[in-house]
Amino acid sequence: MKFLLLVFLTTIAFFVVSALMPYSTAFKAINQSADPSVALYILATISWTCFTIVYIVKRSRWEKKKLMIVLPLMLFLVLSFMMQIETMFFGHAFKVLTIGDILLIMIANGTVPLVAAPLSLILFRRKDIRTGLGPAYMASASNLFGSQSLLIKLALTGIIYVVIYFVFGYFVAWQVSDLRAFYTGRETDNGFIGGLIDNLRDRPVIFPFQFFRGVLFGLFVLPLAQMFSNQPRTLLISLLLVFSTVSITLIIPNALFPDSVRWGHFREMMSSMSVFAVVVWWIYAKYRVRRIQSSQG
Repeated sequence: MKFLLLVFLTTIAFFVVSALMPYSTAFKAINQSADPSVALYILATISWTCFTIVYIVKRSRWEKKKLMIVLPLMLFLVLSFMMQIETMFFGHAFKVLTIGDILLIMIANGTVPLVAAPLSLILFRRKDIRTGLGPAYMASASNLFGSQSLLIKLALTGIIYVVIYFVFGYFVAWQVSDLRAFYTGRETDNGFIGGLIDNLRDRPVIFPFQFFRGVLFGLFVLPLAQMFSNQPRTLLISLLLVFSTVSITLIIPNALFPDSVRWGHFREMMSSMSVFAVVVWWIYAKYRVRRIQSSQG
């Protein structure tokens, strides 16, 4: 009943905020004929996000006040901000969207974590949880967040994200002919290497941009890495849930993507972000553990 209440209140907040957004006339026009069943897809994605938040809240040992600030901000940045900066980057494919529309979508989508996280802390926070963190935890977190070590981890995250982005972008998403036509205006496929060469020639900024996004993803989930620095299994599950939530919104039918393009992106994002979650987990948890064991040996 608590979870249903959480989903209900978060969904109401999302629909109210979305209705109040002053979107452009063109964007409003393409959404007027939306199928009412879209509400069910929205409800499903909000439920998934709420489940993710509750999972983290019930297992975190952080103080409630700290979680109340950090958790909504982290989830807003990962789930809303990161998605919409990529929408801006590929704005040429969404001619109906203005920069203002994209920013308003960011705010509307950000309503979900900004509302659900505080409500989850009120509804699901265990009263018997110990918020005092012992010396072992502090030593573990200190090892994770040493300045030089952190820079290496973030750089590694950015590099691997670029590889994952282009590999899954081609071998999953780019295999959909409608998706190729949507972004390029033609259905021809130049192959993986040919696609990289085309990007290097026509849009070279995509490489540093995606590296930057990978670094930001790694930076924004640092609170999870610190929160569960001595709980590697919980950290892995949390990262899988958070990064899959980035993808799950693509199940919602919308006027911007044809269905075939939307599902192509969904398969790409769900698979690539799951792999990326495991990579980030290894960088922040397993890599750290191996270094500690090596130094002790």
